[in-house]
Amino acid sequence: MLTFGKKKLIGGVEKLFSDLIKEGLQPDTRAYTELIGAYLKVDRIDKAMETYELMKASGCIPDELTLTIMIRNLESAGRDELSAIIKNDCAQYLDYPNKFLNEVARKYVSS
Repeated sequence: MLTFGKKKLIGGVEKLFSDLIKEGLQPDTRAYTELIGAYLKVDRIDKAMETYELMKASGCIPDELTLTIMIRNLESAGRDELSAIIKNDCAQYLDYPNKFLNEVARKYVSS
């Protein structure tokens, strides 16, 4: 999934994700994150947000990688309202959300 995503081959990522489900496997946080990242790479923000919500509904917990990818890409796309939603979720999913958000902001500015 990572390779397809890096090459912006969204169809391949979607197929692999779909195949996981067809095989009776429950996608984990990493699989959802790869799909989200691929959608963001091809500017399909609505699909990324839909997948993020599906991830949470499935019982998978967004981790720091998921949240970082979401926040940085949404802010880069000028979607501050969506980024704010993800930032609010940090309080629910992380032990130290303020520290995490400060780190994301600091690394983002210096990148």
